[in-house]
Amino acid sequence: MALPKGKMFDDILTLLEKGGYGFEDIRKNPRALTSHSDCGTIGILLVRSTDVIPYVEFGGADGGIVGLDQIEEQNREIISPLDLNIGYCRLVVARPVEDRPDGGEKRTLRIATKYPRLAETHFLQRGVPVSILKLYGSLELAPRTGLADWIVDLVATGRTLKENRLEIEEEILPSTARLIVNPSAWAIKNEAIRNLIERIRPHIPETPVISG
Repeated sequence: MALPKGKMFDDILTLLEKGGYGFEDIRKNPRALTSHSDCGTIGILLVRSTDVIPYVEFGGADGGIVGLDQIEEQNREIISPLDLNIGYCRLVVARPVEDRPDGGEKRTLRIATKYPRLAETHFLQRGVPVSILKLYGSLELAPRTGLADWIVDLVATGRTLKENRLEIEEEILPSTARLIVNPSAWAIKNEAIRNLIERIRPHIPETPVISG
């Protein structure tokens, strides 16, 4: 399984442990890039969240766990059989507090984002002309420096937006972590994958949980 590094990893590991899969080695050495469950039935790869889907789609891993935001942005050939209800966040459009739309003549907005596909689709559906600027770091800096007018980014609590005098204009997508599976693995290893699903399903939170 390809698992994302970062805030969501501890919640993922806890969910797997509740399902009966111990991970003593990775708990002792959280900086490791690979590990196995104590029983040896699950091998894990720790990768960037953006890399989980390519690892699964092209067979580097049979399955993985990744946010719906990445699934929708990358739009790849994978199966997503289970919502884990952890890692809750929202993909939103945010603008400077002082930049309030006046409803007048439309102008082309420059949008800084890590999600160019979702951002462009969102604004096209609304008939708003935009120029998309893909960035990888702290998007909140883009409006402050004049690099972009607005941003499209993930938020959990919204605290970072407020600290940078940004506010949410609208929500594009709520996102939680999903189990994803390579189509070939789903066919060949279906019994093992379904067993994993049934072991962790009873421990999935009833309401979405923010990670970190």
